[in-house]
Amino acid sequence: MPKVNQIFPIKKQAPLEGLYLDQKLRETAADLGRSLVLADYLTDKNEVVAKADRDGRFQIPAGLKNASDWGRFQELMAQADVTISGGSYFKRLATSQDILYPFEPGHAFETLGQWRLDAGYPKRSPDVAIVTRRLDFELPEKLLRSGRKIIIFTTDSMAHSDKGRALSSLDILIVGSGETGVDGSRMISTLANELSCRVIMMVSGPHILDLLLADERLDLLYVTQAQAEIPFDDPAAVQTILLGGKNLSDLKGFRLVHQFIQKNVTTEAGSVISQSFLRYDRKTFTDESCSSSLSL
Repeated sequence: MPKVNQIFPIKKQAPLEGLYLDQKLRETAADLGRSLVLADYLTDKNEVVAKADRDGRFQIPAGLKNASDWGRFQELMAQADVTISGGSYFKRLATSQDILYPFEPGHAFETLGQWRLDAGYPKRSPDVAIVTRRLDFELPEKLLRSGRKIIIFTTDSMAHSDKGRALSSLDILIVGSGETGVDGSRMISTLANELSCRVIMMVSGPHILDLLLADERLDLLYVTQAQAEIPFDDPAAVQTILLGGKNLSDLKGFRLVHQFIQKNVTTEAGSVISQSFLRYDRKTFTDESCSSSLSL
């Protein structure tokens, strides 16, 4: 079984498989008495997460993609009550990684679907929240028939549009969450308080991450940082994890709480790299966790 080496805050070896299931996010949320919001990204050493293809669509580079990172992403998503994605994901389903059905029977991570059922989750897969200004996409029939809750957060006017009413008739919850865009704080409050979601995982790109950071609603940021460099000539041809040219070191409200290193990782492009599994916690979350532990 592959191993990773933890180098912070302590030094030890740990199995790669189950590394993030051992984070026990549901139990942490229960101990805190509130919901947890997290995100997970794969980056190169310059924090590039995506590069534009020939058609101008941003894709995760093959020189970064690897099974070890993808498996850890799935372990985090398996603990979520709901995932948050962007409406643009549903416009490019044919070319995107599957974040809708991986836990269903016959799919790559069906064992995690069974893990969810054994752990007391009501379904093999999390519910689905979508953030979008426009309702200009179609939802797959398979998702509509899955029995999972589907919640769309959009502008107030779009929520009351003909398309909004048509989606509502399909038992989709349409939530107006702002005049010109989606208010991140209102979205998380709806998921946490009205829909009782305890672990909320954002599975979209940097723009929705920026929304959550701006409203101080992100608790945990997981980053797999590959020791590789994605080449580019035009900065507009790549997306980095943070907008506006910021780096992870600029997140003053967060602190690094763990780092694991994995060597000899084969990427989808066939290159062999090393990578670090990092977790950053919002400092107020760390303080809450300490207080919760002391009160037990």
